[in-house]
Amino acid sequence: MTFGGVALAAVAYWALAQAAPPPMPSLFPAGALLYLEARGFGALLSDWNGSTEKSTWLGGSNYAVFSRSHLFLKLAQAQAEFAAAAGVPPDYALLTSVAGTNSGLAIYNIGDLEFLYVTHLASARAMDTALWKARGNYQTRRAGNVDYYVKQDAASHRNVAFAYTGDTLILATREDLIGGALELLARQPRPSVVSEKWFADSVQAAQPGSHDLRMVYNLERLVATPHFRSYWAQRNVSSLREFSAGLSDLERTGGDFAERRVLLRSTPATAVADETATGQLLALVPDDAGLYRASLHPTAEQAEHSIAEKIFAATAQAALPSKQAPAVVNQGEAGTELDLETHIDEEPLADDRSAGVFAALRQQLNATPVQAMLGVSSTRIAADQIFVGSQSAVVLLSENPWDSTAVRGAIAAAAGSLWSSGGLGVGWRASATGAQELDGLGKLALAVDGRLLILGDSVELVNSLFARRNLAPVPGAVYAAGWRHARELPNFERWMRLIDFPQIPPAAIGDAREPMFYSENVASLGRALSRVRSATLAVHDTGAMLRESAVYRIAP
Repeated sequence: MTFGGVALAAVAYWALAQAAPPPMPSLFPAGALLYLEARGFGALLSDWNGSTEKSTWLGGSNYAVFSRSHLFLKLAQAQAEFAAAAGVPPDYALLTSVAGTNSGLAIYNIGDLEFLYVTHLASARAMDTALWKARGNYQTRRAGNVDYYVKQDAASHRNVAFAYTGDTLILATREDLIGGALELLARQPRPSVVSEKWFADSVQAAQPGSHDLRMVYNLERLVATPHFRSYWAQRNVSSLREFSAGLSDLERTGGDFAERRVLLRSTPATAVADETATGQLLALVPDDAGLYRASLHPTAEQAEHSIAEKIFAATAQAALPSKQAPAVVNQGEAGTELDLETHIDEEPLADDRSAGVFAALRQQLNATPVQAMLGVSSTRIAADQIFVGSQSAVVLLSENPWDSTAVRGAIAAAAGSLWSSGGLGVGWRASATGAQELDGLGKLALAVDGRLLILGDSVELVNSLFARRNLAPVPGAVYAAGWRHARELPNFERWMRLIDFPQIPPAAIGDAREPMFYSENVASLGRALSRVRSATLAVHDTGAMLRESAVYRIAP
């Protein structure tokens, strides 16, 4: 090729590069807390609008309760302020009109809901939006050689600014954000989220595969905001402090959803190289199990707590903290002659019975380190076809073979302390399937095979797990879980109705009572997700990050 040909090719390449739109994240100024991108936002929004999940949820008790929550009211207030500033209602019609193809949204302030939204939208659609038609009521300004329109509501001091250039629509709640986006679109030098370490590291660590939705978040800054700590549903902010940033990719594959996540650690830990122990236990999970959870290298305390909670029901999860002030009750006299034995200058006795009840079991767990632990639970309708019960089992895989005699003695000692008097009914009787069953009123079964220990409150469940012990291991993880929603939903709805039925108050004429939490609120959310057949999660630890893969199976 001649020199002239090389020069011509270079010029053509430069022209094509200038004509090609820049990557979506590069249009967002630095400083965002969270970035969300959709490859086809308009199509996703259309699918949601026509889904049974949307109509079922909006008509259910769960949404009714949410619509009266403090968070919902704050969002409604922000929506009203946005409408006053924009001059157009920020309703579903406006959202549909500005939902283009490749779209991005960045949140810069959670409390004030400051955001920047960018989408690729055909000019005919952009000019037909209520926002564009109302631009005459806005002030016209310029950035990046492009006009943009800005308006402020005097009462709330909220700003709305938008611009349209080429095929790109930009909408923001801060003027500096839209100005920065236009400058970045014009390829003027200024920092963008792409140049920030939390964003670049998260994108670089993303697992291979395409995505319909991508969310990248600056976790270090998010956990420091009071609004995140107040409204984060998981209530595990302290557990998140070891991570600096994260990313989640969601892909629709044949009607199902696959989610790939990464959580970057601020300080790298030791990588977990061998996950085969959980793979051995996951192979034991019966096909009809409702819920299973497997963890690698649990502590002796964690194993003891799981057995105490799931098998003996001797412990319970801590109650969620209440956000309401306690009611004032006028008790009248401070005391009566009936409680003369109460010492007002001494603390009440602490309930430390579990320390003695599980002492022998704790000794076995400390003597035989556990490599992996599996918990399996399912609901079952009782023989009377009225009540619903549950079956649970805990499986422990140890480094060394279990001392079956000592384990049986430790379990019998715990059962004798909790369920019996004088050691009655805490002997063991063998079955033909390998499991041993307690001979008292308490339902408890146990099976031991070398390094494998299975303990459950149902001999059928223990036998089902024990029968699969020679199956080939499946891929392991540091943590894995599965929930079979389609199987468990009918039983849980029946269960929740039985819990709430004595308490459900009759609704007076014209009086909309608060929905009952279990049978109406929670059950309605389950019904909204009735097409979800199952959900599975697998977590792998590379030391520098956690890699999580979640799969949601959806019925047609």
